[in-house]
Amino acid sequence: MKINPNKVIEDRLAASFGLEQYGYIISQWKNVDVSADEDFQTKFNGYYRVRRNAEWRECYYTLFQRGKSEELSFADIITYLYEQTGNVEPSFSSKMYATLNTDKPIWDQYVLKNLNLQLEGKGEERLHNAIDLYVRIEAWYEEFLKTQNGKDCIDAFDKALPIYSWISNTKKIDCFLWGMR
Repeated sequence: MKINPNKVIEDRLAASFGLEQYGYIISQWKNVDVSADEDFQTKFNGYYRVRRNAEWRECYYTLFQRGKSEELSFADIITYLYEQTGNVEPSFSSKMYATLNTDKPIWDQYVLKNLNLQLEGKGEERLHNAIDLYVRIEAWYEEFLKTQNGKDCIDAFDKALPIYSWISNTKKIDCFLWGMR
């Protein structure tokens, strides 16, 4: 038996970031009716840990399908979900938005923690604060990707995971921030 250490390390690293599932999501969302395709929804729900009831998911995936034919902003998505469900959902809004626009960042607890940001407020105040905070997250990514550290992160990702070099630079930085727990 011959062991390819680079392949083993690459496969384990890719698995730790869930890149195979991510690749499926990015390659399939344009090709299926996301509002009806249970396989797509199951994979999306698993990758992004969507744990909401069927009514919420129907609302979410119906909007997601709409996003294929009309340009939705983060503010559009989070506002629609708030109006339909009464909940401010910045994380799930960003996950839809970052699937529709792969150069956009994910909002999750690790990104907020690593960027030293916190969402505050209730109701509409929380909604408006979330929209403003997402603009700050986008600005951070834009600036970070211009820095030498940002460039070094992209280079390291591409060297460690060459078969995933197609992933957007924003998603690569998401992986680093998610991995810094």
